[in-house]
Amino acid sequence: MITFAITTTTKLAGLALYENDKVLGKIHIEVAKSHSTTILEQIDCLLKWTGKKLTDIKNVVVSIGPGSFTGVRIAISVVKGIFFGRDDVTFYEVNELDALGYQAFFNICATCDNFFNKKIYALIDSRKEKVYFAAYKVFENKLELVEDYKVAKLDDVILEINNKKNEKEDKNKESKQDKEDRQENKNNEIYMIGDAIFNYKEKIKENLGQSVHLFEDKNLKIDVATFVQMMISGKLEDKKTDIFDLRPNYLEKSQAERDKK
Repeated sequence: MITFAITTTTKLAGLALYENDKVLGKIHIEVAKSHSTTILEQIDCLLKWTGKKLTDIKNVVVSIGPGSFTGVRIAISVVKGIFFGRDDVTFYEVNELDALGYQAFFNICATCDNFFNKKIYALIDSRKEKVYFAAYKVFENKLELVEDYKVAKLDDVILEINNKKNEKEDKNKESKQDKEDRQENKNNEIYMIGDAIFNYKEKIKENLGQSVHLFEDKNLKIDVATFVQMMISGKLEDKKTDIFDLRPNYLEKSQAERDKK
């Protein structure tokens, strides 16, 4: 079973081709302007290098945003164009914030002995220190969305994290938890992931310091392999769709729509 995954949501375009759970090929390219000038060439190269054809692909996993308005549309348009009329293909849509949350989750589970109660903030840069973000928490070896998708200024996200940290510290001082509760609070750590963390790392470090954990630079931006990992592990069973229902999730109106008002 051949699976194709694609994202052009941010400046980093990602393409991957898998046979069951085996990676056949993967491309990540950060572009200066638009993905539209190179994405079809990248797909063609990926197929040639792996010796596969479009007709071999039976699963398609595509990011629906949020992120660059143009970027989000490119991936969806490409998928609709090259797979139109294929009744033998199963389509999965992925929210890129969810994918970042799972990328962090998979990393934490692979590196930590105790990964329960970790909180994960996924942030995508929307330029000028505005971000798309969501928060997740690990409960009994599964990831749950605990703060819904939002658009906000980076300063507001930092303030929210600081306020919740201070509230927790005050509560602990008042209640004097027993040893087990103190250990649970110790494990209740915050992780941050996404290209916004990469782009604004110094400001985040300056304002949050040791309050949060940042992944290595190579793991901060989305890896399109995460999409396939989510599909294989059953995280996308409720995200199956058809080619006609694939639609962008921008989280906000475009500048053109705002200007109309």
